Amino acid sequence: MARRVLEGIEVLDFTRVVAGPLCTRMLADAGANVLKVDRPTPETDGPMRATGSPAANLGKRSIAVDLSQPDGVAVARDLAARADVIVENFTPGVMARWGLGYEQLSAGRPELIYASISGFGQSGPETDRRAYGAVAHAEAGLLWVQQQAQGAEVPFAPGITVADIVTGMNTFSGILAALYDRQQTGKGQQIDVTLMESQLAMLSEVSTPPLNATADSDPEAEWRAFRHPVHATKDGHVTINIGSPHNWLRIAHALGHPEVTGDQPADANEQIASWVAPLTLDQVAEAMRAAGAPYGVVRTMPDAVNLPYFEDRGMIAELPDPIVGSLRAISSPIHLSNADTGPTAGPPLAGEHSREVLADIGRSAEQIDALIAGGTVSESLAD
Repeated sequence: MARRVLEGIEVLDFTRVVAGPLCTRMLADAGANVLKVDRPTPETDGPMRATGSPAANLGKRSIAVDLSQPDGVAVARDLAARADVIVENFTPGVMARWGLGYEQLSAGRPELIYASISGFGQSGPETDRRAYGAVAHAEAGLLWVQQQAQGAEVPFAPGITVADIVTGMNTFSGILAALYDRQQTGKGQQIDVTLMESQLAMLSEVSTPPLNATADSDPEAEWRAFRHPVHATKDGHVTINIGSPHNWLRIAHALGHPEVTGDQPADANEQIASWVAPLTLDQVAEAMRAAGAPYGVVRTMPDAVNLPYFEDRGMIAELPDPIVGSLRAISSPIHLSNADTGPTAGPPLAGEHSREVLADIGRSAEQIDALIAGGTVSESLAD
């Protein structure tokens, strides 16, 4: 099966760091032709990767353009004129100063879809604040929620940049919605997605008590942490989420306590902890699986990526890479019954496709040589 749902959609990618590149990688996985706009690379002894992690750039092409030069902006405008979707995550106002803002590029092109990712939004009192995911973790409540759930003395950062990841996924969803709307109306629009709002929306499940606090209540004191328990076994850790009365009985019987017949007691998690403590992980997993009870073995990241489950599901892709030869990466978690998803190519070098892209927008060989010689455009080729 070779068909992909976003075939024919041209995406111009002005993003860097995490949220934007993740969004455009997802678009590429679905079949969009994503052209990444990189900064020109300095003279080095070897090829330079496109900005961002290699995993976030799978399936993209790259042109390296200096947007501080008028000729570079002219190239970018010509590229934008061919794009169905533009994605950028500069501080609000930067793209407009280059003549590449939504109002400027959509003039005469009402069908353009333009997604802007930022810390605090394209409007409002804090629009000019720069932000990374860590800012949203702190200000939108995630660090406090983690601290309460852990019972820790101080807030602590998550092991991944949660806000960036959920923002990238939200932007991908917004672009799909805008593409569908364009089919109905013929018109595009600007999509405004922020780290702060994405992080807060992710916490909606635990936000109801403080949102509905009364004047005489103390929402911080009354807030109750939500945390799945993690239990120690003889040789590792396992998470067992009871979830329902039926699961309580399944868990109890699976762990050798058929006498349990009633409702879940208040100390159910403490009982489970005592039941699994003398067992090995394999014993717990075998018993729980046989009983149809939910459980999860706590695995290291190296163990997790090498689970046969992920290999069987096609979640591990192996792609050619111009620097290391071959690169293994996570594929798309979205499986469609009538179309392919997942990366179609390895990550590009910065400016790897500069010459062919410039030729596509009508630049002659002499003009291309001049742009590269003058430093407006650069190219990086594999050794």
